[in-house]
Order: sequence, then C-alpha cells, then structure tokens
Amino acid sequence: MSDVLRILLFFAALATGGWICYKIRKLQVKMQDAIFWVVFAVILAVLGIFPEACYWLTERLGIISPANFIFLVIIFLLLEKVFTLSLVVSQLEEKISVLSAEVALRSSAAEKRLDQNEEILDDLAEKIQNRDGKNFKNPEEDHKDGEKEKTDRRRSE
Repeated sequence: MSDVLRILLFFAALATGGWICYKIRKLQVKMQDAIFWVVFAVILAVLGIFPEACYWLTERLGIISPANFIFLVIIFLLLEKVFTLSLVVSQLEEKISVLSAEVALRSSAAEKRLDQNEEILDDLAEKIQNRDGKNFKNPEEDHKDGEKEKTDRRRSE
C-alpha cells in the first residue's frame, strides 16, 4: 500500500469523524447513523495507520492488492448502509400509506357529521317556522327589510 493511500485514508477518517461529531453537536443526525459513520471512520483510520493488518487480510482472502481490499471494504460498508436506508424508506412508505388512509377515513367521517348537523339545523328551522306560523328569516334579510321599511316611510312623508 502506498504512502499516499495511507495518508488519504487517515485524512478521510479524520474528516468523517469531524463531520459526524459536528452533526451530533447540532443534533442533525440520529444516533444509529452516527454510530455507523464513527465505525466507518475508525475502520478507515485502522486501515491507514496499520497497513500490516491490511496486508495480512489481503493475503488471507487471496486479494491481489491491498488497495483492492480497501476498496472492497469501503464498497461493502456503503452497500450495507444503502440496504439499511432502503429498509427505512420502505417502512416510511408503509406508514405514509396507512396515515393517508386514516386521514381519508377521518375526513369522510367529519364530512358525514357535518352533513348530519346541517340536516338537524334544517329540521329545527322548519319546526320553528311551522310552530310560529311565519317565515323563518335570515338576520341579514331582517336587516334588509328594516332598511326597506325606512326607505318606504321616507318616500311616503
């Protein structure tokens, strides 16, 4: 493994660790995600600081180059993260469909109650109208009628 790759791995580990610490302080990352990224940074740092471990694992696994092994590890970790995020997205999509169905049912029930209340009010207005023997007027219509009577009185005077 070249010295340049070791230095890149070490600085990538520092950058990842610093970035995740910043996000944790700002409370912008969930703890589960933070743990993943901290472990990722530690693995990068170990591979960069101790290249002997990388050489040993490369020989044991039959991989030609330590650089290929590092890329394999990084790809594996990122694929695991993508799979985990895929599971989370699937769960959230299921929750969204359940919540949208629940909202639809609740709005339908509220609409039915509103229609029932309107029917009750109409029935009450009809009963009052029949009981009093006169027309049930809207208060706005009463106001208009009062203005009309005033205008009629002024004309007659």
